[in-house]
Amino acid sequence: MKDEIFSDVSRSEFLRRTGALGIAGATALGFPLLETRALDARPLLPPKDIIAAAGPAVRVKIGHIDSFSGVYAAASESQQTGLEAALDAANRKNSRVQFDIVKGDDASAPATGTVEAKRLISQVKVDVLTGCLSSAVGLAVSATSQENNIFFLAQGTHDTNITGPKAHRVTFRQTCSNAMLANAVGPALLKKGKRWYFLVADYAFGTDGFARLSKILLANGGTVVGADKHPLGQTDYSAYLTRARNTNADVLVFSNYGPDTQNSSKQAVGLGLNKKMAFGGILCGNEVAVGMPCDDIPGALFGYVWGPEAGGTRTKEIYNILKARAKAFPPNWRQYLGFMAGENLVDRILAAGTTDAETLVRAFEGHRYDAGKSQPAYFRKCDHQAVQQTYAGEIVPKNKRTTPDEYFKIASTVGGEFAAETCANPDSAAAEKIITSEKIAARADYTAVKTK
Repeated sequence: MKDEIFSDVSRSEFLRRTGALGIAGATALGFPLLETRALDARPLLPPKDIIAAAGPAVRVKIGHIDSFSGVYAAASESQQTGLEAALDAANRKNSRVQFDIVKGDDASAPATGTVEAKRLISQVKVDVLTGCLSSAVGLAVSATSQENNIFFLAQGTHDTNITGPKAHRVTFRQTCSNAMLANAVGPALLKKGKRWYFLVADYAFGTDGFARLSKILLANGGTVVGADKHPLGQTDYSAYLTRARNTNADVLVFSNYGPDTQNSSKQAVGLGLNKKMAFGGILCGNEVAVGMPCDDIPGALFGYVWGPEAGGTRTKEIYNILKARAKAFPPNWRQYLGFMAGENLVDRILAAGTTDAETLVRAFEGHRYDAGKSQPAYFRKCDHQAVQQTYAGEIVPKNKRTTPDEYFKIASTVGGEFAAETCANPDSAAAEKIITSEKIAARADYTAVKTK
């Protein structure tokens, strides 16, 4: 696909954004217009921050790889809107250093993600990489980033291995790992019963989610009644769900995401499983729940990353920013992840004064930030995981929602240190061994951008 740099705005986009605002509104948005002042009026002065800027702006290119087509397209678009919001805010504040987004579509395929990453690195010469929703793609892009000595901030990949046994020095993770999500939702699900039937998407995210939740179940004297693996993008779940219905399971656990969770939950309700067992899973959000039979499964519990009741001093402000950009889909924590990734990239690139990968790694390690939650978060040096509060989200029926687009309420919260466990846990220890042994060489045919 063609490179798409969002600093350029087409005529149709200009008209779309400003049609209801008129010339004054368009000017406020920063679009160039024809002269409309009186003939003898004094020339308009440039904005104050542009006066202060010495020479042309320094431009930093952020390569955003995500599943803009395929099974996870809607969720990836949410991450994109959040990233745009953060970078737009940064560009308004600092005219001397401007951040552009260049998109790459991985189509939820690791091989495609690798090709796109290489294109962005070698042809477009982006300065850093971010994004990825599919864990399988995230693992591939992480390896490619290490091979090519470029910094990579994974936004929405939950497979624990990315900050565990398959970690890389150049890679950090913005979202919660499956291990963290399991530590949040697992104890809540145990209250629903201790006989669980799993429906597992057969790729990195799904199999890891199953491993993390089943470990908690077994450690608490529970039983895995059954576990069926299904291909990513499966449409017919009747055979799996019929087997589940014929067991004595207390809980049907969805270790899948997106359209897979939507389709399988609908079919489970159609077969009456919601009248026989509780529902829950490793992960869900508004952008998925909008297509689920929520009124038939109130109280269903899923791993959850963030919501409007997260309780931080910035929570409401962030939510309103994201809600304004949620067009044709509900505001959701995928947007939040893109927003947080954008804020952290801007902050660390400016603090480091360069886009050099090794310097950025050191700038991110130990970086503490306001995550829009009641407790601050930080990027841990041992495994490059963003340690943060993690939640169990409970599905709310329509008549009890705070707004029509909020399908969840936070049912329980665990602190970041509890969710991520200590650096001595096997996943983090494995990551630390890799991170401290790998080297980052000079990137071929690339000159780092200086931002100071």
